[in-house]
Parts: sequence; C-alpha cells; structure tokens
Amino acid sequence: MTQPSLFDDTDTDALTAVHFHPDFSSWQQRARQLLMNETPPQRVWWQPDHTQERTVTSSSDTAIRVPKSFIAQARAASCHRSDERWALLYHLLWRLTHGERHLMQLAGDPQVAKLRHYAKSVSRDVHKMKAFVRFRAVDDADGDQRYIAWFEPDHFIVEYAAPFFERRFANMRWSILTPDCCAHWEGSGELWFSEGADKAAAPEEDVVEDTWRCYYRHIFNPARVKIQAMMAEMPQKYWKNLPESRLIPTLIQEADKRVAVMARNAKSSERLRCGPRPATPAQELDEAIRQSESGSIQHLALAAQNCRNCHLCETATQVVFGEGPVPAKIMLIGEQPGDSEDLAGKPFVGPAGELLNRALAAAGLRREELYLTNTVKHFKFRAKGRRRLHESPHEEEINACSPWLAAEIEQVQPSIIICLGATAALAQLGKNVRIAQDRGKLLAGLGRQYLVTVHPAHLLRSGENPREFQRFAADLQVAAEKLNSLGIK
Repeated sequence: MTQPSLFDDTDTDALTAVHFHPDFSSWQQRARQLLMNETPPQRVWWQPDHTQERTVTSSSDTAIRVPKSFIAQARAASCHRSDERWALLYHLLWRLTHGERHLMQLAGDPQVAKLRHYAKSVSRDVHKMKAFVRFRAVDDADGDQRYIAWFEPDHFIVEYAAPFFERRFANMRWSILTPDCCAHWEGSGELWFSEGADKAAAPEEDVVEDTWRCYYRHIFNPARVKIQAMMAEMPQKYWKNLPESRLIPTLIQEADKRVAVMARNAKSSERLRCGPRPATPAQELDEAIRQSESGSIQHLALAAQNCRNCHLCETATQVVFGEGPVPAKIMLIGEQPGDSEDLAGKPFVGPAGELLNRALAAAGLRREELYLTNTVKHFKFRAKGRRRLHESPHEEEINACSPWLAAEIEQVQPSIIICLGATAALAQLGKNVRIAQDRGKLLAGLGRQYLVTVHPAHLLRSGENPREFQRFAADLQVAAEKLNSLGIK
C-alpha cells in the first residue's frame, strides 16, 4: 500500500508501519498507543488490513481528552473511501493533544476543512441509504420469511448505518447486501456482518411490489413536480434498485396533462371535502340570539356579547354578564370583572369571588339564590409583563355599560341591591353616597332598598384583616336580616 499524500515529503525508511483492522475503534486503540509513545504523525504509516483482529476500546485504556465534535466527525470520516483518512485523523488528534485545543473551531484550517468534507459526504451517503433501501421478501432454506435489500453506497457506511435499520425494523429478519459489506439481523440478538456480495444474490421482485407501485402512482402529485430537485434528492444511480423507478419517467411525462385535467375539474365553489364549512363564532352567536326568547335574561346576555359601546371591547377577552336566578330577592353589583372573570366569562370567580363566597356564608346567604353582576361588563387593565393589572373604569365607560345593567335590574327585580364598592354605589345612588358614612345602611330609592359596602377586592388589598372581614360579613348580614323581617324567602 502506498503512503498517503500527507507524507509525500517524508523519508519512508523512517516511518513506523501500523497495521490495524480498518474500523474506527481499532484505529482509536492504535492511535492512543502512538500518542502515549509520543510518535508524531509524520512518522506513522497507516496500513489498513482486514486480516487484523478488531480491537475495542475499553474503559481501562488511558483517557485522552479531545472535543466531542472531533470524535463525532472522526467516526463519520473513518467511513470515507479516501485512503488518507486515517492519517488525517491522526494528524488532527496529534494537534489537538499538543497545544491546539481549539483546533476544531478553525473552519478555515485545511485539515479541519477536509475532515468536515469527509464527514459530510458520509452523512449524505447514510441519508441516501436510509431513504433508498428497499427490502424484498424471500423464503429461506427453513421456509421462514426474510427481507433482503441491495444497496451500493459511495463509502464504507454499512456498519455505521446498520443500527438505524435494527431500530427501524426490529421485528423483521433482514439482510442488506452491498459490494463492500453485508449487514444481517435475526429479529433479536446482535447485528452481524459478512463480506460483500454480488447483486445477483439479491432478489429482483417480490409479491408486494405491484401494490407499492400502485400506491406510489396514486400519491404522486403532478402539480408539485420539480425535476431538478427530485434528481438532486433521488439521483438516477439509485433508480435501478427502486420498484417505483420504472413509473417515474411516465409520471413526469404525463404531469402537465394531469395538471390541466385537475384544473378543468376543479369546483367553481369552495367546498370542504369533510362536509359543509362550519359556522364562524359570530354566526353561531347571531343564531343563538335569534333562537333565544326576546327580552329574556338569556337574550340580553347573548346580545351583550356584541357590545361595542366603548373601547374596552378591543382589549378584553369577552363580555362578562351577570349570573344567578331570575327573579332574585338580592342582587349584588360589583365594579368590573377581573383577570380570572375575563378568562372564565363568569362574575366573581377569582380571589375576590372566593372571599365573597366566604362572607356570604358567614352572613347566612346562599350564593346560588343571589344574582351577581358588575357595573362594567369588560375587564379594564394595563399590561405589565405577562400580568394584567386592574384599572378603575372612567365615567364614559360606566355610562356605556349602564343600559345593560338597567336591563338586568329590570329582569331580576331585586328587593335589595347590594353595591360592592364606590363604582357600583355611585352608578346606582349618585354622588351623594359616601362609603364611609353609608356603609352597612339600607338606603331607599327607586322602589327598592340599597345596601352599600366595600368591594371584596378591597379586603384582599388590605391583607384580609380578620376584623375587616367580619365587618364586611356583618354588612351583608344586614340585607339577610331585612329579608327575614319582611318574611321574604
């Protein structure tokens, strides 16, 4: 064997001949020994020899620290068909372990560039093998079925690529025959390899190929044919081993004609093959409004979803309408929905709602017997990172929602309205009301009675002081006692 071109200027009498089995693990073992002996690459003559026994690197061997990128690319490059690959790998290994630790980052270095070129060529060849190996079923001497494929790789990649086929076809008994090496799998155990074979050893046809060609013919899309791209991805050298290859010239020739037929047969109207086009959310809402009873609370709640009376509809998730029985003896009105309510579409379901539930229970009131709503139906907020922080509504936003709240009160007909917070109290009773002075008192107006108290969110902001909570529950209890005194249940 002639010495690789890397050593053209070296005196061959001074070279150390290194015989080894031509696989990466055997090369690793010999390269490690040479490094331990401080043998420079200029003195090494690598002589691959298939008669040599394979060697496997063991955990007891002296560790040599090199970048992982070198190991990965070296393993791939070792499968390249170039005779000088082994010398190249040792040159790079020597440099990495003798002061050029960051060598693999120098893409412009000639030896690094050649290593990457080798590794890329091998990777491309492995990709083609995975894509274009076609197994054909045969019966072996024992009458058992085995799948055999023929492939002609550009490089020595069979052992490198075989683990993919072991994982992919784990339940099959198969053999991949190539001119260099053959890989075999028995459905369990370990992969084993044999010497290269002749193409005559592989079958030319099997019983399922007509089915495969029929499938390929039907999935072939003539409107997407790009001949140059197809030839780049599926070079003609592989066609002779592909069952579908005999169809490709005819399918390409007929492509333009089939596209023209597809265009003529196209439907003028846009229709989905899976059935009629589903209604849009807006269409579904309009249909629900049409089918609801006019003037009912359900009709109002649906109609409010289309509200565009102010700009809050542009940022909020949805309208949050009231919830509860109609009619109801007590109606609770808050300020506006919060973040949780905006997402859920229901009033008082967030932290403030949980506190309200506890206060109602302490006051002897049952939430399911009350109607709960808000003065403003959209969530007003300002964004701070991922959080949405509450902002109090302005007068024009309160006025924009007032028709919806008035319609709710008309439908619910409550005997007592509990105003939770200043916004609700001002909207119902005007500017003369004062939370500090009027809190917990029953105030008459418009044929019904009003009770003013704080909003449960106020208690959350103040740290849920137990005394404040008891006072809040006592305010709500005033309404419960008034109903009992009137004999209203």
